[in-house]
Amino acid sequence: MTFEEKIKKAKEVLKEAGNRWKHKEIAIAWTGGKDSTVVLHLTREVFGGKVPFRVMFNDSTIEFPEVYEFIKKLTKDWQLDLIWQKHLPEDLEAYHQAMEEGEREKAMEIMRIAKINAINYALDKYKIKAFISGIRWDEHSARSGEKYFSPRSTHTRVHPILHFTLDDIWKYIKLFNIPYVSLYDKGYKSLGEAPFTKQVKDPHAPERAGREATKEKVMDRLRKLGYW
Repeated sequence: MTFEEKIKKAKEVLKEAGNRWKHKEIAIAWTGGKDSTVVLHLTREVFGGKVPFRVMFNDSTIEFPEVYEFIKKLTKDWQLDLIWQKHLPEDLEAYHQAMEEGEREKAMEIMRIAKINAINYALDKYKIKAFISGIRWDEHSARSGEKYFSPRSTHTRVHPILHFTLDDIWKYIKLFNIPYVSLYDKGYKSLGEAPFTKQVKDPHAPERAGREATKEKVMDRLRKLGYW
């Protein structure tokens, strides 16, 4: 598949989603990261320069300051209908308690489940039937078998850029001059919560090398619970 064909396929998936569900029943998962921002741009390309769906930012409250700044700026510039979904209070309380007690591994596990809880809470609250995300086949083995339309018990996950590679993402960003979080220019290859994400000095390291390793090992389990 050529680069142009990959873009065409992504747009076809987005267009099909827009036809299958009412626009108010669709939400795009946006982390502020490069992949989900590309999905937003593709959506704008398909739907006349605007995003006609809700956009959901799952706020752990411990993201990088640069991510919050980017989310706020692009929301305004692109006039996004943003759902700013913070992690649930009980999960945040448990996380901070674990960190205060020096139980870092426990705190990380709490935040993994907190993300899933916040997603499920928002999908139910806003009656979302189709949840669009920017995952790709090549970024993690747990996502390598995913489909463009993936039915779940309460909704369908839609994955328009599964077939994009990391190189495709950056090629698309440069080609269309899409804004992105400045952290990528400072050695961060993939963005997660600030306390659990680090810079990667080796330019040939895997894309998610800077993410906390224990999460990467349990990605299959997390995805079965509702993670993207």
